[in-house]
Amino acid sequence: MQIVTKNENKILLLINNNLDSYPTGMSFDTIREFLDLSETEVFDLLESLEKKNFVGINLNSKTITYDDLDQEFKVVEDKSELEKYMLNKTEQDAYEIIRDVIEEYRGYAPRYIIEGALLYGDLELSPKRTYNIVVSLENQKLLNKVMRADGEYYTI
Repeated sequence: MQIVTKNENKILLLINNNLDSYPTGMSFDTIREFLDLSETEVFDLLESLEKKNFVGINLNSKTITYDDLDQEFKVVEDKSELEKYMLNKTEQDAYEIIRDVIEEYRGYAPRYIIEGALLYGDLELSPKRTYNIVVSLENQKLLNKVMRADGEYYTI
């Protein structure tokens, strides 16, 4: 099952509702006109749908083709909700712990405090797993590293 945002769902609904009028594909401009979105927004949404194998993008002719519109999917509010679904259970638990620690430190928590909370707190993660989770959360843009004069800090 795929997870899509509301705007991605709007595009999928537009395609499904207009399959009779556009049986082989649809242009970017048609989608823009129907949904009143900017060209960059449409492109970003279509790129995301292409990664999820719903559509294919032809950049030369600025059209999309339909790959697998019958996939099961769940609709979420926005990208932040989508990111929460992408985390596994341990990452979710670690993210909640990190969020609590950062709130405790008024928005910026030192790296060693966060690592200590993951290593010796409720989860008791190994050092390697702690590092992997922190890097994973950074890559998903849920955790931001900030360099200060007195060391590394993290913020949400």
